[in-house]
Amino acid sequence: MDKKAVKEIILASAMYSLGSIFGPLIIIGGTGLLLDKLFGTSPWILLGSILVAFIVTNVLLFKKIKKINRMMENYRQEALVNKDEEEETKA
Repeated sequence: MDKKAVKEIILASAMYSLGSIFGPLIIIGGTGLLLDKLFGTSPWILLGSILVAFIVTNVLLFKKIKKINRMMENYRQEALVNKDEEEETKA
C-alpha cells in the first residue's frame, strides 16, 4: 500500500470519527436542549440526550474500528501471499 493510500485512509477515518462524535451530539443533544426549553425541565432531558449520544457514538466508532481491523487483516494476508509468491519466483 502506497503512502497516498495510507494518508487517504487516515484522513477518512479521522473525518468519520469526528462525524461519529459530533453528529449524534449535535442532533440528539440539540433535540434534548430544545425539549428542555419546551417543557421547562432543564437540564434533565439534555443530560439524558447527551448520554444517549455518547452510547450512539461508541456504537458507531466500535463498528468502524471492527471494519478497519478487518481491512488491515486482509491487507496483511495479501502482503504475506505476495511475499511468498515473490520468494517462490526467486527460487
